[in-house]
Amino acid sequence: MIVQAVQSPTFDEVLAALKGQFSDCSIYPFESKPQRSIIVRKSATVGAQITVHKDEIRVDACCPNIFVSGLIGFINTIFPFYYRFEMKVSDFLKNTYK
Repeated sequence: MIVQAVQSPTFDEVLAALKGQFSDCSIYPFESKPQRSIIVRKSATVGAQITVHKDEIRVDACCPNIFVSGLIGFINTIFPFYYRFEMKVSDFLKNTYK
């Protein structure tokens, strides 16, 4: 999901906002190339990856555990809980940056 941001937040602002809202989750920067992202890890298999661009924030459901991430494509078609968590993070970011 893509969140259009009226105000252009910085990577650190989004990271701090997510840490404040999702204190029960593990939240950490992920130094991926070509652009850094933020991982919000709800459990070993459920998470969201957030990438901050100039005027948009991209939120994608992900599996924070690399060993089971290959199974996630198959599991996502059966169990929608990955997308529910992605929508929860997206809704928070929409309300914060719109």
